[in-house]
Amino acid sequence: MLDAVAAGLLGMVEDARVVVCLGPGGVGKTTSASAIAVAAAMGGRRVAVLTVDPAARLKDALELPDTPGELHRVPLPDSALGTLDAILLDAKGIFDELVRRLAPTQAVADRVLDNPVYRNVAGAFAGSDAYMALEQLLDIVQSAEFDLVVVDTPPASHALELFDAPERILALLDSRALEYLGEPMRILGGASSRLARGLLSAVLAGLERMTGLSLLSDISALATDFGAVVPGFRERARAIRALLRADDTRYVLLAAPDPHATRDLIAFAREVERAGVTLDAVVVNRVLRFTPEDQAAPASLAHGSAAPLGPSSGGAPRRRWSATLARHLVACAKDLDTLRAAQDAVIDGLRDGLLRAAEGDRSSPVWVELPALSPAPTSLDGIIALARALAGGRARSTSAA
Repeated sequence: MLDAVAAGLLGMVEDARVVVCLGPGGVGKTTSASAIAVAAAMGGRRVAVLTVDPAARLKDALELPDTPGELHRVPLPDSALGTLDAILLDAKGIFDELVRRLAPTQAVADRVLDNPVYRNVAGAFAGSDAYMALEQLLDIVQSAEFDLVVVDTPPASHALELFDAPERILALLDSRALEYLGEPMRILGGASSRLARGLLSAVLAGLERMTGLSLLSDISALATDFGAVVPGFRERARAIRALLRADDTRYVLLAAPDPHATRDLIAFAREVERAGVTLDAVVVNRVLRFTPEDQAAPASLAHGSAAPLGPSSGGAPRRRWSATLARHLVACAKDLDTLRAAQDAVIDGLRDGLLRAAEGDRSSPVWVELPALSPAPTSLDGIIALARALAGGRARSTSAA
């Protein structure tokens, strides 16, 4: 049976259409995003997980093929009631596909895709893989093939681009940039003096010689043809903005009990709040937790009542731990207790700092602590084990209030 914490997190996911996982690098964000997706799939949902992380750790963890931009069915245990598909972002590929889809005719799409200026800049359109990830997310959501989409974002320093990207794209498309690019000679005409016009003309001519492009004509042709797909991009940008703010989109902050990362996490949470996003859950990874039996064992060693090395055989007397080994085990147990106490202090400080970072009277996020597993969950089997720990009640919570 689920404990209250696991039920709280998975209940939040159960009601969600999109779960966006945020956090810095090195805290197990990719692994946790995968575990949330696996747990939801094991419970019966049709789940897709999308990674924006350029390190592609999700690819290795979920045993994905090298081809990005394609959904790949992840093999789950026979007991799974749902399904899990994963996809790696292909920013250039999805942009090309959108041009083909949104262009009014095939001829217009071909001209845009064959334009040498487009070929050089399309991979960095708006300078952001984050925006292309949102385009991919919108496609997956609109396909209606999945009940839930889990997004594994880049490290925290880049994740805020997710919230800014729709506004930046809309500002660009609503500006007069394409109008000027469609008639590039207006740039020369707008120069304030004959000298300025001469210098600008020389610069453009030099660029044409250096690049081998008919720069002005290629830019003009691209702007004219691309103008035909702008209404579609504008509509999609608005749909993405609405999706990010939808009632069934959830945001999960991933953390680790690392004292060096606490300040950065709290600062990041403040930036998220300023972007108008509410954190629905905080998941702290790699937390040391022990059962009552674990805690009782060192005490029995210290009092000389240690368990034998092996079972008795044929009436032979049981062999007990040596005194030296018992002392070493007790010392290790004390070190683990010290480390656990230090983790608890870090977690308390993180929880208090996140509460102070929150603005207004918003409800406290679901707070979950996932256990440190050995071996570390770096494979699909490890992620499934972590998902079972989450769904099976091994997750723990401290009050977020």
